[in-house]
Amino acid sequence: MTAPVLSEQAPTAGGDESRFRRLVGPLAGPAIGLIFGLVVLVISQSIVEPNIATSFSPRWWPQSLGALIAILSAGVLIKDIARPGVPDEMEPATRTGYGRVLAVFGAIAAYAVVWYFVTFPIATALLFVALVLILGARGWKAIVIFPLVCTGVLYTLFGLLLKVPL
Repeated sequence: MTAPVLSEQAPTAGGDESRFRRLVGPLAGPAIGLIFGLVVLVISQSIVEPNIATSFSPRWWPQSLGALIAILSAGVLIKDIARPGVPDEMEPATRTGYGRVLAVFGAIAAYAVVWYFVTFPIATALLFVALVLILGARGWKAIVIFPLVCTGVLYTLFGLLLKVPL
C-alpha cells in the first residue's frame, strides 16, 4: 500500500488574485452606490432656488434621494466589510422571466399612452395593477390596496407637495 503523495507548492499569483476578487467583488456594488449617492448630493447643490416662498425647494427631492442612496450603500458596504458573506448564486434566465421583463416594459409604454387620455391617478393606478399582475401577486389586497396606496403617495408627493402639474 502506498501513501498518497502530497505536493507542496508555493502560492501563485492567481491565488492572490482570486482572494482579491473575493474581497473587492462584493464591495464594488455598494462602493459605486456610495459614490453615486454622493455625486447626486453634490450636483443637487447646483439647482437654482426659486424666488418664491415654498416649503420644498427643487433641491429637496434629489438631495433626499442622494442622501438615501449614500446612506444605504454605506450601510451595505460596512456590513460586507465587517462580515463578508457567501455571494448569491444567480439562477439562469428563463423564458418566463424574459416574458415578464417585456411585459413590464409594455405596461410602462401603455402607461405613457393611457396617461395622455386620462388623469394621472387613474393611469398610475392602472399601471400598478398591471405590474402587480405581471409580477405574480394574486391576492385582492395586492391588486387593489397596493396600487391605490402607491398612487396616493405619488399624487400627494408630486401633485400636492411639489406642485408638479400632473
